[in-house]
Amino acid sequence: MKSVFRSIYTAFDPYPSHKGSYIHIAKASKVLSERFGRTLLLTLDKQTKKRIPRGIKHFAFQHDETNYLKKATSYSAWIEERLDQCHHLKVGHFRDIWGGLPIVKRPHITSVFEVNGLPSIELPNRFPEISRSTIEKIRVLEDQCLFECDRIVCPSDTIKNHIVARGIGDQKVTVIPNGASIFPISARPRKMPGQYIVYFGALQPWQGVDVLIKAMQYLRDKPELKLVICSSHKEKHAKRFVKLISKLGLQDQVIWKHRLKQKSLIPILQHAIASIASLTECARNLEQGCSPLKIFESMAAKVPLIASDLPVVREILQDGVHAKLVRPDRPAELARAIRLFADYPDHSKTLAENAHKLLLGKYTWDKIDQQLSAFYENLLTLSYTNHLNHVENLSDQKLTFA
Repeated sequence: MKSVFRSIYTAFDPYPSHKGSYIHIAKASKVLSERFGRTLLLTLDKQTKKRIPRGIKHFAFQHDETNYLKKATSYSAWIEERLDQCHHLKVGHFRDIWGGLPIVKRPHITSVFEVNGLPSIELPNRFPEISRSTIEKIRVLEDQCLFECDRIVCPSDTIKNHIVARGIGDQKVTVIPNGASIFPISARPRKMPGQYIVYFGALQPWQGVDVLIKAMQYLRDKPELKLVICSSHKEKHAKRFVKLISKLGLQDQVIWKHRLKQKSLIPILQHAIASIASLTECARNLEQGCSPLKIFESMAAKVPLIASDLPVVREILQDGVHAKLVRPDRPAELARAIRLFADYPDHSKTLAENAHKLLLGKYTWDKIDQQLSAFYENLLTLSYTNHLNHVENLSDQKLTFA
C-alpha cells in the first residue's frame, strides 16, 4: 500500500452495510476526503455492494473470528500494520477504541474520536456474561483514547455530558447531531396492510422491540392494525422476537421485513400511521446516550412519531409538539399512544408536520455536513500546528543523537 494518504478513517463496523453506522461512515469519510485529500478508510468486511466515493480507498478487515474481543484486538493490530505503511497522514478519525489506540500513539497524526457508543457500556447489554474486570480494562482503554486524542465529536449533549463527567474538558468535545435526507412522497407500497405502525432499524436489547411487541397485546381489538418490523439484521437475529410473538399469540399482527434497501423502506415509512422508537431505560440510553437515526428519518418522512421519553429524545423533540413521548418500558402506555394516533389521525399528522419543519430547519444532512465541514476546517489549523511540533521534535532528536 503506497503512502499517498493524508487522512484515515477507521470503524469497527461492517461497511458498506445495512446498519445506521453506514450513513455516519459515508458522510464523515466523504467530508474528510474533501478537506484533506485522499482518505484511507479501514472497516470490517462489507455487507452490501454500495459504491465507495471517489477520493476514498477502502480496505475491509477479513476475519473468521466470532469472539468479539479477539476480533477487536486483531482488527487493532491490522490497523497498526497499515499505519506503519502510511508516513504522510495528517488526520486520523476513528469511531471506536480499537481503531483509535493505534492512531493516538502517533503524535504527528491529529486525532478525532467520534464517540457514538462506548464498549464498556454497550458490551454488558450484548454479552451479559462478560466479567466486571474485563469491562474495567476496556474502560481504561477508552480513557486512553478520550484523553490522548486531539478532538472529540459526538451526536448528542447526553453523550457529551458523559464524556465531560469522565474528566474531559468541555472545549474538547463538539456536538454534531444526526440528520436525514428528504425523499419525495412515494406511492403506497403494494401488499402492505391498510393500517400499520412501523419499527425500523437494529434489534439490540436497548431498542425496545420486545416492549413494542408486548404493546400489541393491548391492541387486539384492532385486528386491522399491524406492526411492520423492518430489521436491518438477517432473519436469524429475529428468533427471540419471533418466539415472543408466538408466545403472545400475535402471529397475525406482526409482519417482518429484513435488510430492505432504502428505496423499499422509505415508502413503507411514509405511509405508516406511526413510526415507533421504543428505546429502553438502560445505561446505554441514559448514562451514555445516543442519537437515533430512526427519529430523524421519521421526521424527514413526515410520519407521526411515538418515542420513549428519554433525555436523548427530548434533545430533539418536544412532547405534544413534534411527537408523542411515552415513558419507556411500559407496553400499556405505548399501546395507548398507538391507539391515539390510530383514532385521531389529524392530531398525529399535525405533530408529523411540526417535526418535519423542525428537521428542515436544523437536521437535514446538508446542514449537518456544513457543521462537519466547519469542524474539519478548524482542525486544519490544529493539524498544521501538530505537524510543525512533530518536525521540531524530530530535529531535536537528530541534534541529541548527533
